[in-house]
Amino acid sequence: MRKYLLIVLLVMVLSLCGCSVLLDDSLNDNIETLKGWSFQYNSGTNDYSLFFGLLNEKYNSISAEVDVDIRIVNDKDEEVYSATKKVSQKDFGYYESQVAGEQYLANVRISADDIMKGKSNSGTVYLTVYKDDTVYFDEVNCSALYCLPVADVQLKTPSVPVELKVNGYDGSMESIIKVTEIQYVYEKDYFPQIKITILGEKTYGKSNSSYDIISYKLYDSDGYLVDASNIYLSSLDSGDKFKDDSIIILDVVPGETYVLELLEYSW
Repeated sequence: MRKYLLIVLLVMVLSLCGCSVLLDDSLNDNIETLKGWSFQYNSGTNDYSLFFGLLNEKYNSISAEVDVDIRIVNDKDEEVYSATKKVSQKDFGYYESQVAGEQYLANVRISADDIMKGKSNSGTVYLTVYKDDTVYFDEVNCSALYCLPVADVQLKTPSVPVELKVNGYDGSMESIIKVTEIQYVYEKDYFPQIKITILGEKTYGKSNSSYDIISYKLYDSDGYLVDASNIYLSSLDSGDKFKDDSIIILDVVPGETYVLELLEYSW
């Protein structure tokens, strides 16, 4: 009987020791390291993901409830976003990239509508992860490349229809070009640019004329000349219509207002 009691006591002691070990292991879920932060645009949902990972003292990936201060500054030094997000354990999951492979990360979602439209589509994302007085990491940052929302570009055009004379070497009128419409498209993906299309009709002149040319100048809102060149039309006969899309203005500034002038061409 005494032997039996000793065995029972031994089992109870071992069981209690085992529980103690499990409790000690649970303490290893204390946050020790911040890693794997990155930023991306999600075209399918029109929002952004800010990723980061947390490690315990054994360098195992863990989830935890933390707060994140986030600010986004574009390359024109405009702060386009600033907020504090609360992250729960449900925000963590496995994500895979070609560079880092599969990682267990928090995914903090930011709506595109919450980010101000600025003058650059690239910038830097700053984040500070902390929780009350128990966890605090220094601010870190990552790049936001060609994905931030940018402001629209405005183009002021001359009133149409407008007739432009084309003069030859001797000053005589060679042809008359009537511009009836001016269209433009602002493309803001990657490298912002304006594509301008001029529509019209040749109302005077022969098809063998080599002088079917329209001059133009483009100014910014401060009156500085941005671009100046000529539009060379095909050999048009009187009554022929044209649609020219050769004007492409590169490296335009988002949010800027440009002014287009059409000028008569003279040799």
